[in-house]
Amino acid sequence: MATQLIFAIFNALSMGMAIFMVAAGITLIFGLLKILNMAQGAFFMIGAYIAFSLIDHQQLSLLAFIGVALLAGLGVAVLGLLTDRLILSRLRHVDYHYMLIATFALMMVCQGAVKLIWGVNFFSVMPPLVLDQPLQIGTLFLSRYSLFVIAAGLVIYVILEVAIHRLWLGKLMQSLASNPWMSGLLGINVSLGLTFSVMFAFFLAGLAGGLMLPLQSLSPQLGDAYLLYGFFAIIIGGLGNVRGALLGSILLGLVNSLNTILLPEWPGIAIYVVLAVFLFFRPEGLFPSLASQPQSAGEQGSSAMVGNKAHRPAWMVAGALVVVLAASLPLWANGGLLYVAGSAIVYGLFALSWNILFGYTGLASFGHSAFFAIGAYFTGVLLRDWPQVPFLLVLLGCAVFGAVVACLVGALALRRLAGIFLAVLTIALAEVTRLLISYSDFLGREDGLVGIPRPKLAWLGFDLDSSAAYYWFLLAAVVLLVAVLWWVLHGRFGRLLLITRQDPERAAFLGVNVTRVRTASFMLSGAVAAVAGGLYAPWARIVTLEQVSFLASTQPVLNAMLGGVHSFWGPMVGAVIFAVLEYGTRTFVGLSEIMVGALLLLIILAAPNGVVGLWRAWASRARTYRATQRPRETEPESGEPLRESR
Repeated sequence: MATQLIFAIFNALSMGMAIFMVAAGITLIFGLLKILNMAQGAFFMIGAYIAFSLIDHQQLSLLAFIGVALLAGLGVAVLGLLTDRLILSRLRHVDYHYMLIATFALMMVCQGAVKLIWGVNFFSVMPPLVLDQPLQIGTLFLSRYSLFVIAAGLVIYVILEVAIHRLWLGKLMQSLASNPWMSGLLGINVSLGLTFSVMFAFFLAGLAGGLMLPLQSLSPQLGDAYLLYGFFAIIIGGLGNVRGALLGSILLGLVNSLNTILLPEWPGIAIYVVLAVFLFFRPEGLFPSLASQPQSAGEQGSSAMVGNKAHRPAWMVAGALVVVLAASLPLWANGGLLYVAGSAIVYGLFALSWNILFGYTGLASFGHSAFFAIGAYFTGVLLRDWPQVPFLLVLLGCAVFGAVVACLVGALALRRLAGIFLAVLTIALAEVTRLLISYSDFLGREDGLVGIPRPKLAWLGFDLDSSAAYYWFLLAAVVLLVAVLWWVLHGRFGRLLLITRQDPERAAFLGVNVTRVRTASFMLSGAVAAVAGGLYAPWARIVTLEQVSFLASTQPVLNAMLGGVHSFWGPMVGAVIFAVLEYGTRTFVGLSEIMVGALLLLIILAAPNGVVGLWRAWASRARTYRATQRPRETEPESGEPLRESR
């Protein structure tokens, strides 16, 4: 028993230090820029790939291996400099939600670049010669390399602790974080200081990737798990606090080790339970920091979501034409194009459900795929095992199931959490859903549900088994749902959401129950997302864990941002554009992620209101130009020609 306990503690420290190496960079950037860098895991992965390219298949000495890891860190630091100059420095004064989404897009670009440069194959690297054999202490065998990782994590922590709390450089960085305006008045180069800090945080990510390379196989998804655990560590330890990041990382490692011993049939689930406990009861973490989460500002153009009545006829005519064109697709399109069009319709509804939260309520969910997966698996199981249940009743069950889960999460979370904390909680919700599905034989584990039959509308006498028939049903159902949502969001409830989003304190002063309104928005969003998943399952005829993965939650975010979050129709427009891009780049591995991520970055930097916002701005400028060019005339005097009025 004592040996097992020692081994569990050793594994906990090893895993905790591995998490800390990623969490340290995340917490440094948050402490200075008040953003949660979603791309930190991707740069950790790039550091590992750079180290792999330098090592190849050699087995180096310990000093040579450390040198390679340092070079990988320096390479990623250069990428951090480019990232700061091109992206982060341009977004430091905007709503932090856009910074989160921008780093999400940057993560996609990095993953696509890795696929293009190194491919999608798995690679492995041998540890240094002196760390290759286990260390025997009595009857206990310990990994020398894990001991090295623990020592490296402690060294990094000591360096950070001394630099931040003992050296003048750390004091300077703290002053920049607490009051950059006053630091500038005192003659400090604020921009240079922030850039240096970003480069150092990226250096830590690259160094961690190089040091931990022998512990795992290289793949384009390498950084995802470390990114999630890094987020969880800084939430538990306290945002912007290095000491808290260390203790949070060690706590996660210890919880995971105990989970492996006590609940081996549910690996990894205890981490999410601990995270939920901290989010609900101590969201400020173990060590509350002065670098608290930023507050979301009211967005310009929010009123455009319920106003702008002059544009409604034009949008309605355009929408009717698009629906007619979409309805004609089965008559002339091939099977591949028809499948892409049907998927775009579903993902447009999914993006609209996400935008109910973000565009109308000001809440960012980065785990929205959980609700989509709930609807997809619910529908897949019923169609597979109980096909006699009416399909419309199945879709109603999806909506109720999604709304109930959203109500439970919202009722517990929205009283205490918002902003970054809510974003991390929704990520955890999606990961818990993925884990529960992966443990269930009934839901197919990693293989998912395959061969899902198409439904029958017996009471109408329709059989939806053919792709064309189900496509027409899918189009009609989504059009009906979108019409209902338009009516709801352009009425009193929509106005309550916008008031709550722009100024929740003033809304509460005016008698609006902000928590209740946000919970209702969360329920509506979850219900619509679950219905979208329910419609998707028989269309694709297969549902797998990909529908609930961490990256699957980016789909509605990308579509909504691409089309425009300040427009009701923006998510639908974005879904169509995204589908066209994806269809055009489907044969190029990695190119799709690069194009979509780069396009999203471009929109956030140049046109944060999306394609619809660009169109509205262009139309407004065109009307203004025509109005200024129209000559104003006065009444002519007798015998005189018309003259322009000055």
